[in-house]
Order: sequence, then C-alpha cells, then structure tokens
Amino acid sequence: MSTTTLTPDAVPERAPDNAASDTPSKARVPKAPNDREGFRQAMSWLHTWAGLILGWLLFAIFLTGTLSFFKNEFNLWMRPEMHGLQPVDASEPQVAQTAQKALDALVRKLPNVTQWIMHLPDDRDPAVNILWRDTGNGRFETMRMNPQTGEAIDTRQTMGGDFFYRFHFELRTAQKGRWTLEGRWVVGVATMLMFVALITGVITHRRIFKDFFTFRPTKGGQRAWLDAHNVTGVLVLPFYLMITFSGLMIFHSLYMPSGIATAYKGEKGVDSNAYFADLQGDKAENRARRGAADKVEPLPAITLPPILNEARTRWDGGRIGSVQARRDAKGRAVVEVTRHEGDRLQYRPPRLLFDATTGQWLDQADATGPAVKTYGVLVGLHVARFADTGLRWALFGFGLLGCLMIATGMVLWSVKRSAKSLTQASRKGATNAADAATPKAPFGERLVAAINIATLAGLPLACGVYIASNRLIPLGTEGRADVELAWFFSAWGLALLWALGCAVVRPSRVGWSVPLGVAGLVWALLPVVNALTTHTHLGITLPAGEWVWASMDLAFLTTGLLLGWLSWRLRPGRVTNGKAAAAKAPRTPPAAASPATPDVSVSTSGA
Repeated sequence: MSTTTLTPDAVPERAPDNAASDTPSKARVPKAPNDREGFRQAMSWLHTWAGLILGWLLFAIFLTGTLSFFKNEFNLWMRPEMHGLQPVDASEPQVAQTAQKALDALVRKLPNVTQWIMHLPDDRDPAVNILWRDTGNGRFETMRMNPQTGEAIDTRQTMGGDFFYRFHFELRTAQKGRWTLEGRWVVGVATMLMFVALITGVITHRRIFKDFFTFRPTKGGQRAWLDAHNVTGVLVLPFYLMITFSGLMIFHSLYMPSGIATAYKGEKGVDSNAYFADLQGDKAENRARRGAADKVEPLPAITLPPILNEARTRWDGGRIGSVQARRDAKGRAVVEVTRHEGDRLQYRPPRLLFDATTGQWLDQADATGPAVKTYGVLVGLHVARFADTGLRWALFGFGLLGCLMIATGMVLWSVKRSAKSLTQASRKGATNAADAATPKAPFGERLVAAINIATLAGLPLACGVYIASNRLIPLGTEGRADVELAWFFSAWGLALLWALGCAVVRPSRVGWSVPLGVAGLVWALLPVVNALTTHTHLGITLPAGEWVWASMDLAFLTTGLLLGWLSWRLRPGRVTNGKAAAAKAPRTPPAAASPATPDVSVSTSGA
C-alpha cells in the first residue's frame, strides 16, 4: 500500500524526470474527485488518529494482556516457597481427599467462616488456593495450602502474574485495587478506539493480501516501518478483531447497561440480579444479595469426598476445578462444584449444587441459551482458559505481534511527521547545510517521540524491574506487594523522564538504545538474581525436569537477549542499510542533480 494512502499528511512522491518534456497536448488531466477514494482517505485519517490518541495505553494493555496468558506460571515463579509441591491430577479420585484436608485446615484456623471458594490443584498450579470471608459481603482473603498435608503455605506477599492480568483490564495500581471502575472505563474507551482503528485499517488497505507478503526492512525509513506495520497488522488480523470485540463484550453490562434496563425491569427498578442469574445459568431466587455488614451464620461441618465423587460421576470423570460453600438466599448452606475451565471452550463451566449438610444433589447451573452460550464462547476465546501449553504459546505469539503492530504504528507516525518537517524546512531554505539537514522538530513531534520511547522501551524495563523486585525486596517488608508495584511505576516514571530529556530537550538516538539496553540487562540478569536468592534456579530445575520453573528463567534470558539486540541495533552512530547503500551509489553529475532532499533516517523518532 502506498504511503499516501495510509496517512493524509504523507509526503507526495516526486514526479518523473521526463514529465517536463511532455507536450501540452499530452499533459495529464487532473482526475475528478472519487467518492471511493475520498471515503478511503477519511478512513485513513480516522485510522491514524484513533490509533494515536490512546496508542501508548493500548500498547500497555496489549503487552500486559499477552503476559497474562502465563499468569499462573508467573504466580508460581514469584512464590518460590511453593517449589517442590507434588502436582495433583484434577481428574483423579484423590483430589477429593486433597480438598477435605484443605477444608479441615481452614476450619481449624477460621471456625466462623461464612463463605469459601476452593480452587483445586492442576497441572499449572500445584497448590490449593482458598478465598474466604467471615462477613456477609466483604472482601475475600486468600490462603494457599499444601495439597498433601492441607496446611497453609507461608508465601511472600506479591501480586505475581495477577498484576499483569489486573492492569490489563482495570489499570490496577495497588494490591487492594483503587479506581477499578474508572480504570475499566478507560480501558473500554481505548479498546473501542482500537476496534475502530482495526476496521478503518482494513478499509484503508487497497492491497491487503499483497501487503501480507511485503516486507522490505532494508529499505529503511518510512517504507520499512510501513511494511512492518502492514505485515504485523494483516498476519493475525482475525485474532485482533476477536480479542478486541470480546474484550468489549466482557464488560458489556458496564458499557451498555441500557439493554439490561429495558429487558429486566422490576418493581424497584432494574433487576440486575435476574439478568446475571440468566447469564450464568442460575436461578434468581437462589442468589443471595447481602451487604458487607449483614449478619450471616457460619457454615456447618461439610464432608466433601461424597459430594465430589458424585460430581465426577455425573460429569463422566470430568475434572473438578473449584468448590464453593455459601448460604443461599434462603439461608441454606449449599456446596457448588464447578467443572474445570479447561474442559470446554465456553466460559463459565457447568456447576452442580449440593446440600452442604446431607450431601444431596439439588440442581445443575449452566448457561444453555443461544445468546449466553455465544457470550460464553467470546469470553472463553478472550481468556483462553481452555488452551494447553502449545496453544498458549501460539496466543502469546499473536499477542506479541499485536504489540509490534501498535509499536510500529506509533513510530511510523513519528517518522512521517519528522520527514514532513524536514521536507518543509528544505523548501523554505536554511542558512547553512547543517540546518537544512537537521532542523529542530516542532515540540509536539518531539513530545510524541518521547512518549514513544517511554512506552515502547520503558514498559519492558518496568516489567523486568517488577519481576526483579520480587527477589530483591526483603520478605518482611510491610505492604510488600504494593512496594513491588512501586518499583514498577518508579522504573516506568524514570524511563519517561529519560525520554523527555532525550527527545524533547536534546533529541538523540541514544534515547532508545539506553532504556532498551538497561531493560535487556535487567531481564537477562533475572535468572542470576533468582539463583542468588532462591533454590529454584536453573541448576536445580533443569536436572530435575521441572520445566515450568526452568522455562520461566529461560524465557527471561531470551527476552533480555532480544532487548539487548534491539538496543545494539539502535545505538548512536550506527549506519543503516539505506544510508550505506546511498553512500556506495555513484554520484549524480551536478548539472543533472535533483533538488536536495533532507536525510530523514535520523530523527527524534529514533527510526
């Protein structure tokens, strides 16, 4: 696709040299305005600005969402105290005994618990995770237990991979969560703008299939960045459309509540309880609605093995993902057994309800309507809980391509603006050759270049610092999880200050190479820091064949090498392929030389 098609402010190509020799009779007649081309140019303008306005936020959302495909693995690596736990197959009968041991330990420690949710161990998380509360509707507390003994595991305070997951859709800044609703609204607006950018990008592409096979990195400058943006945008376009649309649908009740208000009118206003009951396959009359200060009776003693064994029988040996005990709207203690999320694509697995006292089966809850099943499939595709290891790596790769698509689009905008500024400066004339070659870009362009550096190079640095802080912060530090987040945002803030100094105050290519180099060093040193602070290093995990632990260290090292290579490629003084080719090309005689064109290979964009 031509440069002038994608961006309305692109520099037009120079006319051929023989154009001036044409006779007036053969002169080209200007084409009449074309409605189709006018519409495409309008879509190009919308594509450019929809991507630019919140492009930096979209990059952060996409990168943290991509890392969230391995949320459980991050959670495990960032809690080395869980190393050595023997995995328990969720499909084996012994999982019932594991659940009973964990429940007995919970009751001994917290006899007045009013509700608990127990996530059973599986191939990705070897511990029993219990969320509990002793109030009517207060916050849940978390406890991790050894599946063999049922006793609590004293792990370090950390959000682990849950931080990437929570930041992805609500811009989480603290462990307990502040401004979560506001964050979800901001993410929703950014996601909508990305959806608009994807649709307008498809409309703008006249040669979308040809661009799929076109990548010319040796061209340098705008051409290389445009090809990279086109290839990464077209290669897995269905994935981008699916992940963006499904992301909007997950919080449809927040973004589009008017439909619910119309269809679920009650005597006291909108009956949202009935809506969410239908969405989850429940019965509205069984859903309890309580306040945080409401008095709720503690749960009675519960015997889990008979309940879980009957659930496995009803599901023909299917895996059990979680077990929940609570009191329903009538005050009756019930046990809800949920099938493992990996057993089907549709999100919200089927659940079986049992009487907590007698163990008798009461009912089954499952969304079966066409609309709710479609919604469940969309959510399932987005969160990918059904995916095995190979498919998760494929989705991870798709997510990285999405990050590259956004990054190349942001840099492309900056490169084109720099080229336009240089061209305009050369046309106006300059006092000397040096001023013509490197005029100072407008402040707005330099500011965009600075934010590009802070986001595209600073965010990987911040993620590496966050992971390193998990090993470096003392275990007894008060509010340790929030201190880890403070390291993350501090590193990101320092990257922004560096970028502003390099791109706004004194434009220089070193603005890209330094943060990328530091980020590469941090990521590459993570396995070393891990070896110096814990017993879960490669020297132990590789010989033992503990690939979940070892693969994390190896992935960190690979990331560090990749970021280091990018830093080296963007080092100051490096001669690009385009400039090297231009230096080797024979000089044009002065009489036939065309007007001087400024060098656009070096600019505040770093391209």
